[in-house]
Formats: sequence, structure tokens, C-alpha cells
Amino acid sequence: MLGLELLKSLLVSLCLGALIGLERQWDEENWHPKTHLLAGLRTFTFWALLGNLCGYFTQTVHPLFFLAGFIAMGIWISLFLFFKQKKHDGHGYTTGAVGLLTYLIGGLVAWHQEKVALVLTMTVVILLALKPYVHRMSRKFSKEDVRMALQFAAITGVILPLVPNENWGPFEALNPHSIWMMVVLVSGASFGGYVAVRIFGQSMGMALTGVLGGVASSTATTMAMSRQSRSEPSLVHDCGLAIVLACTVMLWRVTLLATAVYPAIFPKLFPWILWMSIPGFLFCGWRLWRHGKGRGEGEQAVYRNPLGFRDSLQFGALYALIIFSVKASDHYFGELGLSMVSAVSGLMDLDAIALSLSQMAGEKQSVVLAIHGILIATVANTLLKAAVVLVYGDKALRKTVLVVLALTAAMGTGAAFWLK
Repeated sequence: MLGLELLKSLLVSLCLGALIGLERQWDEENWHPKTHLLAGLRTFTFWALLGNLCGYFTQTVHPLFFLAGFIAMGIWISLFLFFKQKKHDGHGYTTGAVGLLTYLIGGLVAWHQEKVALVLTMTVVILLALKPYVHRMSRKFSKEDVRMALQFAAITGVILPLVPNENWGPFEALNPHSIWMMVVLVSGASFGGYVAVRIFGQSMGMALTGVLGGVASSTATTMAMSRQSRSEPSLVHDCGLAIVLACTVMLWRVTLLATAVYPAIFPKLFPWILWMSIPGFLFCGWRLWRHGKGRGEGEQAVYRNPLGFRDSLQFGALYALIIFSVKASDHYFGELGLSMVSAVSGLMDLDAIALSLSQMAGEKQSVVLAIHGILIATVANTLLKAAVVLVYGDKALRKTVLVVLALTAAMGTGAAFWLK
């Protein structure tokens, strides 16, 4: 019975190692056809089998067998690559690292962690196969983008574990750990949209520009498309599509952020956001059906990298101010004060007020009251976008987009009154 289990373990390791080896051999033969193949299908299969056998012998012979095998393999690969680099400049380090990982995957199988080993193998194969696409995408980012991303990652990794997780100040409104966590959450969501915009640009049409713009910054998208509608009247319908899409996606972005803070709010918030989205959905569906996704030409919306340290501190300060205002207004003025703060905050930063209200709902406040405030904030923000279109947009753009945004705001207002 024990021998059958060992054979099964070896067979699984063989298959996983062969899968990685097949990708490495394909990569070498397609991207480096004139260089010597450092390790292919057979070598990676042997490495996976070696890791599996060393894991087995650790359980049956000596507890340090697997570690000794890993160290020996690491030394052998290091020496092998050291002498190979003299002939093949800078080539093979990835193969060496994946070789060690293949050994560890074999060990996972030996310790009956087949599911983990399979997921890890597929992840490795996908990352290796995406190499040329990753290189192409990386060229679309500036050094400043990379520097800011690394800076933000370092600051987050240092600050977040160290800041105290306790409530401070009047009404115990300020929690440094919670404030910085919100900074990380919003900056990460905005950075996802920023990355998508930098990768795709407007090459896939105005429809995609609107969707990605709603994730990155619906305000920047509305401003850019409104200006473009005046400078290039032939694109006015495409600009309208991008603006309405961005403003509609903005509603769902806020919903997802609120859900990330307090998951229980989603079932009660979802119907109202869906209700507010109906005008945008209908307009975009009609526009796509009649005219397609629109051309991807003309002015690019200017999006700032949201990972800058200054921007992060500014959002953190704004979030702290808003959450203090929310708790103070609720304490002194009740529901009316909360509604007023929501309306004003929605004009400044919709993310901050939505996160503040969601956090309060999770602590002690009524979920309905939090949803009421979020709806008021989204209405205020939608009216702000309408004002941008009114001031900067072409006459033909105003005729269509203002109607859609007005209906969206009206439905949000109706939902808020119904809740109240």
C-alpha cells in the first residue's frame, strides 16, 4: 500500500515537472533559438522527481534529507549558471530559480499537498508564458510610475503594521490603522484603473475609455471628454458614451469599496445602485447598439498616478476629516446633519464619504442610514459631473449627457427619499 502511494506521488510530480519543463523548452526554442538549452522537459521532470524522493526520504530516512537535497541542488545550479554566463550573457537566471521551485513542488506532492502543488505549478507556467507580454506592458510605464509604486508598497508595508489600531480624539472618530487601510484600499483600486488606461489607452474605443476612466477617475474622464467634444465635434457622440459609462462605473466602484469595508452592506445597497444605473445602462446599450464602441482617437484624459505619497497623505487627511464630520454631525444634528455632510463630501471625494459611512455602519450605525448618505453623496457627485459637462461640453453633448445624468441624479434622490 505504501509503495502504491509512493508511485502515485512520483507520477504527480513527474507530470507537474514535465509541464514546467515543456514551457521552458518552448520558451528557449522560440525566443532564444540560437542559444544552448539550459534545462528543458527532461531536466525539470528530474528536478520534480528529486524533490519528491527527497521529501519521501525525509519521512523515512532522516528529517534533514529534503533540506540537504535543496542546498545541494541550489549549489549545483549556482555553479552551473556561473560558468554558463561566461558564454550566455545574462541568460538562465529565471530557469535556475524555477528549477529550485520545481524541486519544492515535488516536495509538496510528497507531503500530500497536491492541490497546492498544482496551483503553484499553473501559476508558474502562466507567469513564464506571459514573459513577452509583461515586457511589452512594462515599457508603457514611466520610471516615475515604477518609483511611486515601489515607494507606496514600501510605505504601506512599514506604516500599516506599526500604526496603532485604536480610536482617538472626540467621538473616538480617528483610528490611524483604519485611516491608512482606507488609503491603501482606494489607492489600490484607482491604481488598477490607472494601469489599465496606461496599457490600453484609447486603442479599444471610447467604450473602454469610459469603463476604465470610471475606475481610475470619472472626473478626469468627464473633463477630458467634454473638452474634446468642443475641439472635435465629430466625436461628440463617442465622448458622450465615454462620460456616461465613466459616471455609471463610478457608482459600482463606490459600491465595491463600501462592500470591502462592510460586506453586509452590499445586499441592501445593490438594488439602489442598480436603480440609479438604469439611465446609464439604457443610454450606453442604445448607443453601442446603434453606433458601436466608438473610435479611440483624440484627446487622452490625464490621470495622475494615485500611489504618490503626497496624494496618499491628502486622501488620508480628507478621509479623517470626513469621518470626524460624519460622527460629529450625527451626534449633534442627527440624520439631517449626516445628509448635509454626505452632500458636501460627495462634491469633494465620493470614495472618502462612502468608506466613512460604510465603516460607521459596521460599527454601530444603521445600515439604512449609511446607504441613505451614500446615495446623497453619489447624487451630489453626479451633479458635479453634470456641471462639468455644462461648462466644458459641446452643445450637442449637453443635450444627451445632461439628460442621462439628470435622470441618474433624480433616481438617486428618489431612492434617498424612499429610504428616509
